[in-house]
Amino acid sequence: MAIQRVEVITGTERRRQFTEEEKLRLVEDAFRPGVKATEVARHQGVDVSLLYRWRRQFFGPQPRLPAFLPISVAMDEPPSAEPSRSAPAPPVGVVEIDFPAGARLRITGPVDPAVVTAAVAALSGRPA
Repeated sequence: MAIQRVEVITGTERRRQFTEEEKLRLVEDAFRPGVKATEVARHQGVDVSLLYRWRRQFFGPQPRLPAFLPISVAMDEPPSAEPSRSAPAPPVGVVEIDFPAGARLRITGPVDPAVVTAAVAALSGRPA
């Protein structure tokens, strides 16, 4: 005997209504780092485009960042003509990045590439 699915429809079908709190919670869940919005949408039974629409509703349009940002290299003090006789000090660097949205990232001292990558990703809204 085969199993059959029977669906009983009573009345008119209505769209689901979400409160503002529910929408915000779903958007925050869907766009956390490492989470796929499509999986959250599928789990909640909504279309992924709805999550993107709600994200624009709460946070405005996401800025499109250029593929390349202008940079400039500046030295705090000119190199001295005379070499020092003491042991050379470890190089101290300064990394400063101005983002189009007005944010500025300045890192001084020894710079770990993983930290810079994570900071730039967080400020630009891109995954690391």
